[in-house]
Amino acid sequence: MTMPSPITNCWWNGQIVAIDEVRIPLNDRGFTLGDGLFETLLWTGASIRFFEDHMARLSHGAQALGIVIPFDVATIESGLLELAKQSMGVAGAMRLTLTRGVGARGLQMPIDASPFMLATLSPVESEYPAISLSCVDVVRPWGAPSSRFKTLSYVDHVVALSRAQALGAEDGLMRGQGNRIACATRANVIVRYQDRFLTPPVSDGALPGIIRGRLLGAGLIEEAEIDDQTLAHCTSACLTNSLIGVRRVYRLDERSLDGDEDWITHLAGFIETLEGPEGEKARHVGD
Repeated sequence: MTMPSPITNCWWNGQIVAIDEVRIPLNDRGFTLGDGLFETLLWTGASIRFFEDHMARLSHGAQALGIVIPFDVATIESGLLELAKQSMGVAGAMRLTLTRGVGARGLQMPIDASPFMLATLSPVESEYPAISLSCVDVVRPWGAPSSRFKTLSYVDHVVALSRAQALGAEDGLMRGQGNRIACATRANVIVRYQDRFLTPPVSDGALPGIIRGRLLGAGLIEEAEIDDQTLAHCTSACLTNSLIGVRRVYRLDERSLDGDEDWITHLAGFIETLEGPEGEKARHVGD
């Protein structure tokens, strides 16, 4: 079974409307400056996974950047669930976008901006096979807001992915502070090194990912600097984000990673146990 395509409606500023009816002003700062935030949530076909985590991260980013979220959490939740009804029970990616709103030319923040909020729903893969990675020469600005929050400024990631694909890989590892590894272009990275399960710290440019945070909170992984020495001698690795969950890496640059993968299966199993009201209190259509 596949999700009906295309999805013709979206949630736009508090209402379910046809996508064709959405009009974004040419002076919207999200369009002209990338001045905004986004979250990508997994609709499992029955529930929105880690809804509270995503809303907490969005709220934290909006507060730090001085962007007003125009709706309360309950209204956003209701809108997303209404949009989810179009999936007919099939998994999809919910992209929730928040922009600062319209403003005059220039960088100065408008005093009376009216933020825009948009949610769309797109099909996602049902399974994610093992992936290949290559290190690329694109650096994440580890101390900048574009690194610490999920802003709309993603051109570095677009370029990094293109360079990784040019090297024959499916994703790229971006570097951060001290030329250490920060993350992949679309996910956090975890490596097994000397029987430790390591993920780069936010201070090195890692995005504070939702799955990453859950695994850290459970004590299943730990933050540590990942330099070239660590990367060259890790025995296995995986990527994590809200859509893929936990995804094994089978090749890193020119090296095959065929070490013990039981730990990756364990991490994936832990995330799956969080589905439902006894774990993450997932949001369901009809709740």
